[in-house]
Amino acid sequence: MLGVYCLRTENLNNPLGLDNKSPRLSWKIKSDDQNVIQNGYQVQASVSVGFEQLFWDSGKVLGRSQRIVYSGLELKSMDRVFWRVKVWDNYGNESAFGAPAFFEMGLLTGADWKAKWIEPEDEVNPDVYKPAPYIRKDFHVRTGLVSAKAYMTARGLYKFYLNGTEGTDHLFTPGFTSYYARLQYQAYDVTHLLKEGANAWGIILGDGWWRGSTGVVLKNNFGYKVAYLGQLVLSYEDGSREIIGSDESFKTSFGPLLKSDLKAGEINDARIDVAGWNMAGFNDSAWTAVHIKDYGTDNLVASSLPVRAREKFSPRIIVTPNGETVLDFGQNIAGWVEMKVQGDAGTEVILVHGETLDKNGDFTLANLEHTGPMTDFQEIHYILNGQSEETYRPYFAIFGFRYVLLKNYPGELKAEQFTAVSIYSDMEETGDFSCSNPLINQLVSNSRWSMKGNFMEIPTDCPTRERAGWTGDAQLFARTATDFMNVYSFYEKWLADLAAEQFPSGAVASTVPQVLGFHSVDEYERVIKNVANPMVAMLASTKPGEPGYLDGSAGWGDAAVIAPWTMYLCYGDKSILERQYDSAKAWVEYMRTNAENRNEHYKDEAYYHNNTDGELDANYVWDTMFHWGEWLEADTHQSTEQLGAEIQTRMFRGDPLTATAYYGYSTRLLSEIAGILGKKEDSEQYTKLYEKIKRVYNHYFIKENGEILEGRQAPYVRVLAFDLAYEERKQAIADRLAELVVEQDYHLNTGFLSTPFILHVLAEHGYSDVAFRLLEQESSPSWLYAVTKGATTIWESWKGVSPEGELTLSLNHYSYGAVCNFLFEGVTGVRPLIEEPGYKHFVIKPWLGGTLTHAFARYESPYGTIESSWKKTDGGVDYRFVVPANSTATFMLNGSEKDLHRLQSNFNYVSYINGRVICEVGSGIYHIML
Repeated sequence: MLGVYCLRTENLNNPLGLDNKSPRLSWKIKSDDQNVIQNGYQVQASVSVGFEQLFWDSGKVLGRSQRIVYSGLELKSMDRVFWRVKVWDNYGNESAFGAPAFFEMGLLTGADWKAKWIEPEDEVNPDVYKPAPYIRKDFHVRTGLVSAKAYMTARGLYKFYLNGTEGTDHLFTPGFTSYYARLQYQAYDVTHLLKEGANAWGIILGDGWWRGSTGVVLKNNFGYKVAYLGQLVLSYEDGSREIIGSDESFKTSFGPLLKSDLKAGEINDARIDVAGWNMAGFNDSAWTAVHIKDYGTDNLVASSLPVRAREKFSPRIIVTPNGETVLDFGQNIAGWVEMKVQGDAGTEVILVHGETLDKNGDFTLANLEHTGPMTDFQEIHYILNGQSEETYRPYFAIFGFRYVLLKNYPGELKAEQFTAVSIYSDMEETGDFSCSNPLINQLVSNSRWSMKGNFMEIPTDCPTRERAGWTGDAQLFARTATDFMNVYSFYEKWLADLAAEQFPSGAVASTVPQVLGFHSVDEYERVIKNVANPMVAMLASTKPGEPGYLDGSAGWGDAAVIAPWTMYLCYGDKSILERQYDSAKAWVEYMRTNAENRNEHYKDEAYYHNNTDGELDANYVWDTMFHWGEWLEADTHQSTEQLGAEIQTRMFRGDPLTATAYYGYSTRLLSEIAGILGKKEDSEQYTKLYEKIKRVYNHYFIKENGEILEGRQAPYVRVLAFDLAYEERKQAIADRLAELVVEQDYHLNTGFLSTPFILHVLAEHGYSDVAFRLLEQESSPSWLYAVTKGATTIWESWKGVSPEGELTLSLNHYSYGAVCNFLFEGVTGVRPLIEEPGYKHFVIKPWLGGTLTHAFARYESPYGTIESSWKKTDGGVDYRFVVPANSTATFMLNGSEKDLHRLQSNFNYVSYINGRVICEVGSGIYHIML
């Protein structure tokens, strides 16, 4: 049977509020046959779900099932389109039309916004937390309402209510973007929330990223006052349309939410009674008028992935040795706690959220205090009204935690009175891995949970202390992120912010959106007048719009090239390369400019005194500017003071070994991207530039015997992973890398940047045994050490909890979890190919090793479910593979020429190369015993 399923528009399921007038359509096909390829499709579109009248019929088209561009009538604001598809396969089978999907356009022009920006506050004190403004309006709905749509955004965060009911399960709207350039708005169908006659519209505004805490120390990063823009579009049976927009008729006051900061937390005084404030007929005579502002709509863009509440956890109640009451939810998450409580009016219940207990078993925030004591941090203060059982969950705050310190809880304490809820962007889970080693299985869980805890609107470094979109972390984890979840839309949105904030020089900030510097000119000028905090002083050393000392770092700025390349590899959508090309090119040109600049600290190095073809070799060594470098290498953990001193040194001496490697790598990728996009001249130019960088790198940084930097694993990993070494040197480099690992007794001494690649390059260069011993190492520093210590997420430092129980840095930080890509690509061998990206054709090349006796991976590709598993038996290795319809695969399995002859009777295309049996196959389920 042939059929279609999983219809998606712009990678989303029935999205509302699109702003792409030519949206991309995709689907998957299913079939009971083997070797099935779609060779034709027909798409139909209609204004009605019954398809009584078509306004687009593609007819039968030869082609693919991914990224079909809508080509019907021109789309206008608020148009809803139903579409369906049927397909033909290579056997001549024709499917029926599948179940329809729909998409709806948002507001496509500024003229569609009839609402006005409203600002509820008068003068505000930028140094104190502000109460959340409550805003309301009564309005009338006529007889004959057919549909009602809402379009909303804010400077800050918003929640909205219609007739007392919250209008959406989206959280932390409008989301975090480069607000001045790209402010998201959301679209909602609210027909079911309205009634004929009197209705009420209520809004609560929170500080959010706009003026709340961002990064380590900044506040008011974008502005001082929150504001709101929203409109309801009511459509009636008679064809008329009515727009009710935010304007001067709205009124505002304050309610029980006295403080709402994303990191610091909330104060809610339930004794402040505003009951019925969001219901029709409420007496708002004491409320004041809002202020009308002209903030414009030119920067408004449609939102993509919503943030939603996901998994729930129940606690274990413990009393710590120091007598405190602590809730242990068993899993380190990013989210909040829903609480039920009953007690006397005025009782203040306090919840403090943290990641761990200390070595004595007491609640602590010490691991997060490397920049000073954590006060006013991740706290909920709820003051009871005393009338009946009360429930509370945060409105506009999110915390990273496993443990919650509970203070002043009245009455009998029961576990069922508390529920922890994880919160993250609404990404489809696509991949899973399991094997015979339970510690590795927990490592997979830890990595996935660190991803969930840090993929909320932007890819953050930790959900506690900083919550910053560090570009280096996001690029090095991008490949693994695609294994776990469908992150295309997530990265697409974040990369648009990266391009929007890229500096005129081509430099990319270390964090996107920028939280290591100021956006608001007013706040920048205010802070520099009375700056006392040395960290703030450093951040205030550059004006908004200019790169700071810590921006433009190799490995971090390279996210401009590596992240879109990775998304194209794994999803096959060339449009992300097209959109990000100018950004990627600007970054490479920034590197070129800085490589050509001189650094007097290196003036005696040979590359400043040698010329090749009339050019100074130093022009191809990037030895200027600050670089974070390998960062947090396993055996070089330093105190905060030592890290600060190292940063100061790097500002002047750079890191030519690391920076030049990334200069070469991104240049090579850019040349390939240019080729894919048909930019022939650029492709040739950057290929030549890459070859020059590679020549210089081999001449000055790699010795004839393959030695690069004695005692350090990272440089060896990098040159192999980035294809920087000449072919004749690669094996010597790999040999030395393996020796360095053995010398460390099969431990790592890598940091953030090279750790994702180390197992891959060892296995691919003949050292799979070393790779597996490194993977399964249980003592520190190693991946599994944290697992043996009870970790449920990935630690920021290899020594997050020392054998002696000392705590270091965040315990929820996905970077080192990038090793999990080796489990998918290496252990079970599932690998996309750049020649046919998005798993249209893929390779399965498993590595068997270590103590593992079986392994299994499942991945939901753009074409369907891929499975790869193997199990060692007395008779050999039993492999099982699933290749989805409409894709093909190459199996590369360890075997002998005898195996080749045996398999030739089962497969049409079989060969034998370098100890592996190669099988070319189409879709189907395959069992192979070797």
